[in-house]
Amino acid sequence: MIIALFGGDGRAVGTHAAFLIARAAASVGTATTLLRVVGAHESRLPRLDSVPDALRVVELCRDGPSFAEDFPQETTADTARRLVVLDLPPGWAADCPVDLGECPRVIAVGPSVLERAMAVSMLRATARAAVPWLLGCGFPSLGASDRTVRDMAAAAGLDDSSIRVIPRGLPAPPLDAAAPAHGSLLASLSVRAALRVLNAVVPGAVEMPGHPGDVIAPVLAGMGEADRRDTQGRLRDLADALDAAEDGEYPSAEELAAAPVLEEWEFGMRPVAALVGRVTHHPDFPPGRRVRTSEVYVSDRRTWARTYSRLYRLGRPAGLRPSLQ
Repeated sequence: MIIALFGGDGRAVGTHAAFLIARAAASVGTATTLLRVVGAHESRLPRLDSVPDALRVVELCRDGPSFAEDFPQETTADTARRLVVLDLPPGWAADCPVDLGECPRVIAVGPSVLERAMAVSMLRATARAAVPWLLGCGFPSLGASDRTVRDMAAAAGLDDSSIRVIPRGLPAPPLDAAAPAHGSLLASLSVRAALRVLNAVVPGAVEMPGHPGDVIAPVLAGMGEADRRDTQGRLRDLADALDAAEDGEYPSAEELAAAPVLEEWEFGMRPVAALVGRVTHHPDFPPGRRVRTSEVYVSDRRTWARTYSRLYRLGRPAGLRPSLQ
């Protein structure tokens, strides 16, 4: 079986999706080849430190379809015993120079406005080709991926007969690969997401683990390190969770399986740092209103303070400066 990936905004997003899918399939024992074709002036993959034994990674510098002659087994439909993931130049999406039969063609779409606009341009170019799949990558929530991609296609005048959207998409690549515990957990969650994508376009391509914990448990068992996220990372994670919860899509089964368990729990209260004073120029309160702010996250303790809700300028203090400890 063959699946062909094209980056809607260039190569990076398509390569990320192709590698994630290929690695996920190999991690569950499926013999897999990732075949990436690049032009003479395109960037190459970085050196891969480790890949599953079942994964073969090949990168070829070709400006035309001659790669199919070098790898006939990887570019014919007779690949029942092996999964072939092709990472092909975006320009080939509309008119691929290689006959790939009925293999699914997937356009990976990044989350930024520019990435979506470029994907629309590619969609228009593929209007006469086989109906492509659209795969959202790196959106704030997986539900947002579906809606945004469909809205993007509708704005381009493409209806559901012209596209197929892969539900839930793929998570963003990690910003920091140096955080081993958190990064390993994210990688395990990404494996399940990639397997779900593969089965969406090639039903029955791989066997999904019976429960999210089957993928995540080995990682959790080896997690002896503390959560190393900084404040910004925690707040980004919180924002993503709130966005997904508003859509009714949080927590997912994978996230719940990976979460710590709290026994004998009850809701309690704890004090937080806040500021009290008379406020002016506030969008919600009249001048001179005495208020208590929401939680203070950061302040220079002299001229400004950033709370959960907004930034405040600090005028005349009431006395001793409040402690934020």
